Amino acid sequence: MTSPPSIFRLWLAALLCWAPLALADDLATSWQQAWPIIVDAEAPAYRLTLPSEVYATLHTPALADLQVFDSRGRAVPTLLRPSGPAETAEEQRQAVPWFPLPLPARSEARWELVAETDPSGRLRRVESRGVQPGSERGDGAALVDLSGLTAPVTALELEWEASERPVDSRYRLEASDDLERWRPLPARGRLLDIAHEGEQLVRRRLELDAVSPRYLRLRPDDGSPPVELSGVVAVTRPPASLPEPEWRVLAGSPQGDQAFHYRLGQRLPVTLADVESEASYASQWRIYSREHEDAPWQLRAAPWTGYRLADDGEVLRSAPQPLRAPSRDRHWRLVSTSWSAEAPPGLRLGYRPEQLVFLAEGEPPWRLAAGSARESRRPAPVEAVLASLAERHGAGWQPAAARLGEAQPLAGEAALRPPRDWTQWLLWGVLILGAGLVGGLALRLLRS
Repeated sequence: MTSPPSIFRLWLAALLCWAPLALADDLATSWQQAWPIIVDAEAPAYRLTLPSEVYATLHTPALADLQVFDSRGRAVPTLLRPSGPAETAEEQRQAVPWFPLPLPARSEARWELVAETDPSGRLRRVESRGVQPGSERGDGAALVDLSGLTAPVTALELEWEASERPVDSRYRLEASDDLERWRPLPARGRLLDIAHEGEQLVRRRLELDAVSPRYLRLRPDDGSPPVELSGVVAVTRPPASLPEPEWRVLAGSPQGDQAFHYRLGQRLPVTLADVESEASYASQWRIYSREHEDAPWQLRAAPWTGYRLADDGEVLRSAPQPLRAPSRDRHWRLVSTSWSAEAPPGLRLGYRPEQLVFLAEGEPPWRLAAGSARESRRPAPVEAVLASLAERHGAGWQPAAARLGEAQPLAGEAALRPPRDWTQWLLWGVLILGAGLVGGLALRLLRS
C-alpha cells in the first residue's frame, strides 16, 4: 500500500511534468504563428529586424501581440523599438597636419600665435613668438589642423618617439574655427608608455565626443609632463544614417469624386506616401487614414503637389511625402484636385522595419510568436537593462544580431477570435440555481 507521503510526491512530480506541457499548449492555442530564432553567438541580448511576413500576422494596431518565448514556453523580456541607424562603417584613421607650440603661459609669460592659411582655411605656416620664462623652448603643446576632414572626429591618436623615459601624462583640448576664439573640449584618456619586467603598456588615444572644429589645440594638464610629439592621427567614423525605406504599392478603388480608397493588410509603421502611375500627371493630393470603416478620416499629410512628367526621355517624379506621424491604419484614402485618368492611381506607402530586442533569458532555442486576440506582450524593464549593458560595453554597443527561421503555424485564424466572455452565462447560472433553491424551499414549506 502506498503511503500518503509517497502519493504526495507522485502528485507533485506529475504537476511539475504537466506545467511545461500546459505552457506549450497555451502557446499553441493562443498564437497564430511562430518562428524559430537563430543566433550565431552567445550574448546577453539579441535584436532582429521584423520581416514583412511578421507584420502580415499581427492583429493589434500597437503590435502588442508579439512575444518571444523560450524552449519551455515561458515569455522572455521583449521590447519593440523603431528602426535603428544602419550599421556604421569602421573607424578611419588619417594623419593630419600639426604644429608645435609653446607651453601654456603663466602669470608673467607672454606669447602670441601667428598663423597663415590658404583660401580653403588649411594652415600653411604657424609661428609662435615669446616663450615661457625660464625655458628656451616649449614642447608638448600642439596645434592640429582638421580643416581637411569632412567627417566628425571621434578620437585623436598621438605619436611620439620611443625613449627610455616613461610617459604618463594628461592633455586638455580646445577647439576653434578661426584661431581667435577657443572653447574647451571634454577629452577622455591618459597617455601612457611604460615598461616593467619585459612588459609594456602603451596608450596613445584621446577620446572625443564627435566634434567637427577646424582646429584643435592640445596642452598638457597642469602638473603633467609634456610629450614630445612626432605625429597626430585623427580618428573619424561616418555618421550613422537610417536604412532605406521599404515600399508597398496598394491598388485602389474609386470612392466619390476624385477620391480613392485603399486597404493595407499589414501592420506596417508607415511614414512615407507617394502616388504610383504609369501615365503623366500633375495634381495636388491629400492623404487620409483610419483604422475602422466607421471611424472618421484623419489627415496624415499636408496637401502636396505630386507629378510624373517626361523630359527628353527622362521621367521626372515628385519626392515622397512624409506623414505627420507613423500610422498602422488599415484604410487609406487619396483625394486629388485634378485626376483625369480612368484607372485609380496606385498608393505607395513607405516604412522602415522595426527591431525586436529580447534578453537571453530562459532556455534556448527561442521562438517568436505573433498574432493573437487573447494574449499580449508582457511589460519588462528591457530598456533599463540595455542602458546598463551599453554603459558597461561602451556607447556603440548593440545587442547581437539574430534572424528568423521558417514559419511554424500554431492556432491559425482561431487565435484571432476573441475569447468568449463566460461572465454573463455564469451570472445567469447562479441566478437560475438560486431561483431553484428558493423554489425547493418554498415547496418543502408548503408540504409541511
